[in-house]
Amino acid sequence: MKRAIIIHGWEGTPHNEWMPWLGSALEKAGYSVEIPQMPNTKSPKLHEWMETLLMLGPDEDTVLIGHSLANALIMKYLEKPNAKAKKAIMVAAWDWLMEDVREFHETFFETGFDYAAIKKKQVPVVIVNSTNDPWIDFEKAKKLADKISAQLITVENAGHFMERDGYKEFPLLVEIVK
Repeated sequence: MKRAIIIHGWEGTPHNEWMPWLGSALEKAGYSVEIPQMPNTKSPKLHEWMETLLMLGPDEDTVLIGHSLANALIMKYLEKPNAKAKKAIMVAAWDWLMEDVREFHETFFETGFDYAAIKKKQVPVVIVNSTNDPWIDFEKAKKLADKISAQLITVENAGHFMERDGYKEFPLLVEIVK
């Protein structure tokens, strides 16, 4: 069965940004969709988020879709020897610890990423980043795509792909999933 797990970012919920809209659009396209509430979202810890993802049991029919901090979780998941996924779509992705939010994100970035292990999985990864994200350096984000052999889709002036940036709906993601 076609399946999608949509993971919100830091301080997010399954009910904000484009998550509900995307979930509904994918269900109409025949996907089973889960949008979990990640734990402790104001002060997230990688081990808690990983536990939540592992409990959902992604498999070779699962498309993982992450926003913002959730992409660090997806990359950490894809490093695991037994990780399975059909595809990963990472919206507003980055791979470095931002000093101004260190206390909130440190557990996700403290050990870096095993890019070779992620590439070895041969799970297709698509990164969707904006040219004017207020938090993510676009040039550094492009390098992330190279590090994991991901397809990079550049969206002009989309901010951080939040509702306030005009992203309550996100048709591009439906196209990428299909």
